[in-house]
Amino acid sequence: MKWRACLLSLILSALSVLATLCAADSALAEGSGKRLALIVGMSNYSAAGALPNAARDAEAFDAFLKDQGFETDLLLNADRKGLAAALSTFSRKIRPDDTALFYYAGHGMQLHGENFLVGTDARLESEFDVPAETVALSEIIGALEKRARISMVFLDACRNNPLAERLTREVEGATRGAATRGLAPIETQGGGTLVAFAAAPGQVAADGTDGHSPFTRALIANLSGAGLEVGTAFKRVVRDVRKETQGKQQPQILSSLSLEFYFGPETAAPQTEAVQPAVAVPAIDPEALVAEKDFKKALRVGTARIWRFFVEKHRTGEYAQLGRQMLAQMEPVSRSQSTTAQAIEDRLLPGKDARRNVQLALSAKGLEIGAADGVFGEQTRAAIRLYQSQNRQPISGFVGEHTAKSLGISFSQSIDGIYSAAKPREYNIDDLKGLETDERVLKAVGCLPHYHMVYGMFQGHLYVAVQSPVYVQASTAQFWTKLCGAHLAAITSDAENEFVASLFNSDESFFNTGYDPRGTVSYKMGPWIGLVQAPQGKEPRGGWSWDDGEPMVYSKWFANMPNEDKRGDDVGMYYAHREGKADVRSLRVTTWDDMGPLDSTSSFVLEFE
Repeated sequence: MKWRACLLSLILSALSVLATLCAADSALAEGSGKRLALIVGMSNYSAAGALPNAARDAEAFDAFLKDQGFETDLLLNADRKGLAAALSTFSRKIRPDDTALFYYAGHGMQLHGENFLVGTDARLESEFDVPAETVALSEIIGALEKRARISMVFLDACRNNPLAERLTREVEGATRGAATRGLAPIETQGGGTLVAFAAAPGQVAADGTDGHSPFTRALIANLSGAGLEVGTAFKRVVRDVRKETQGKQQPQILSSLSLEFYFGPETAAPQTEAVQPAVAVPAIDPEALVAEKDFKKALRVGTARIWRFFVEKHRTGEYAQLGRQMLAQMEPVSRSQSTTAQAIEDRLLPGKDARRNVQLALSAKGLEIGAADGVFGEQTRAAIRLYQSQNRQPISGFVGEHTAKSLGISFSQSIDGIYSAAKPREYNIDDLKGLETDERVLKAVGCLPHYHMVYGMFQGHLYVAVQSPVYVQASTAQFWTKLCGAHLAAITSDAENEFVASLFNSDESFFNTGYDPRGTVSYKMGPWIGLVQAPQGKEPRGGWSWDDGEPMVYSKWFANMPNEDKRGDDVGMYYAHREGKADVRSLRVTTWDDMGPLDSTSSFVLEFE
């Protein structure tokens, strides 16, 4: 009997060890680390305006997280130095198995597409004060992603900030004041990151009137629901905030979480079978999926032109409403009024001949248009609406670029103006596809990946000002010209010259500047254009033309140029200078100079017919 007792003891010991190992494996699978949180609330700003509820929101969210098993650090009304110190201390506590959460209630701002959280001592008198008086959101997210198994960031930080709005108007220009409200869209790098914004990019979040902001109140009310994974719970947050703000504020979530996370219990209390409701599987709406995909593309592109195309493509649904809000924020009222369906049609089809071509194209499709007389009466409008319906286009009864192109109609010109953002930046062709209708834009962006550019339309021609990270000679500009199937810009009128100059004069990165001791001038060399001189030509009597073969019928030479300063100065660029050692940053360049094969500058302008 003694041997049986020993055997039973060995079996029980083995089972105990096995159970311990299984428990360890289970804990490892679920994440055995800690739940850590840094909670920040900023109410008492010295110059940016008080936010009475921000500190109260932070205290309430701190208590909420403690109830969910988080170890929390609470920071209230800190200046920039105090905020940075708290972030540094918090990041050092995080271990690879931990879940790290950062919550911020207070002023946030965006500048040049990057987001910053503002210390209480901020005055932001110039853009050069931003690094010293704020903390970049990208640095906070990056620090959490490097250290934690799961990183979560909750930002109730889009509240109205008069300092930031003044600064962005001064830096970006008055026409971009609305576009820089709120926070900008971001991208995460890790596979275990969630970032939640109190409002959509460009929206301003409410501080609240009864002690707490709508966003923080909705977080506390919904995140800890039993059986609710954080992504599902956040949908309820969105619902509550939209309801409380009457649709003026819509929280946004950016998640790359590959793991599920639950603030509350992972499973709900079991119900008896008799009272369990039937679970309806929601139908997948393919149009809503396309709208969501296009909305994310439009956020990344972030130009008024792309938002106009998004609104034209998606007329109904939640994302359509958000798209209209984004467009309204980015465009002045006068501009919005000029882009109605009727106004766009009038530009595309300015005469009866163009309208008659539309009628003939509709008739060829078997649609009844009445007489092809170049007048769009009710019968023609009905045919346009039917055609748009049959081809899954927005049904307006007016001919826009989508409808015209699908009918095979070539129109006189698109709306003149800058298509891109006013500042040079890189564009991803995949983000433009499905929204951008001008194939030349897609061609230019696809041809010049990783280059920063500003592009726009003038009298039917597309111009692309390309900013190079290194100085380029004329031969390099000509190489890209041929590769892209374009030519360097050919200028034939003062209006065209002013438009092309408007593409690059907003940013100093398009210029090569310096001091020339020979002529004792401070120069500003702009983009290469298509000016060429035949080798046998002798200046200033002639020999100049454009590289697309056009004769030179208009010129805008700088004073006493061209001057053949060096032998072989047979190519042209935008150029201007000031006498002596001078600051040329404020010098607007609309004039040209002759240069040679060894000269170089920071940019060139392509023209697509």
